[in-house]
Amino acid sequence: MSDIGNNGADDATPASLESAMTEVETMILNARRALAGGELLDMTPLGDRVAWICENVRTMALTSSDPDGIRLRLEKMVSDLNHLEDEIRAGAGLGPANGETDKG
Repeated sequence: MSDIGNNGADDATPASLESAMTEVETMILNARRALAGGELLDMTPLGDRVAWICENVRTMALTSSDPDGIRLRLEKMVSDLNHLEDEIRAGAGLGPANGETDKG
C-alpha cells in the first residue's frame, strides 16, 4: 500500500490525495481482473483507502490547485466502484443493489 497514514488529516495533502486516488484506481482495475478470472479477493484494503479519501478529500480539495480535476476524478471513481459492485453482485448471483428487480 502507499505511504498514506491512517491518522487522518495529519497526512492529508493534495499529493497524498493524488496518490490515494491512483491507488484506488489500480485496486479497482485489479479487482475487476481478479473477478473476471474467477478469483476471490479481500476487498478490505480498497474499502479502507476509499474511506480515507472520503474523510480527507474536502480539506485536500480546498488546498489543491485543481479542485475541479479532483471532483471529476472522484466522480469517475464512484462510477467505477458502482460497476465493480455490479460485477461482484452478478458473479454472486445477486440482483442490482438498488433492489429494482423484485422477483416477489
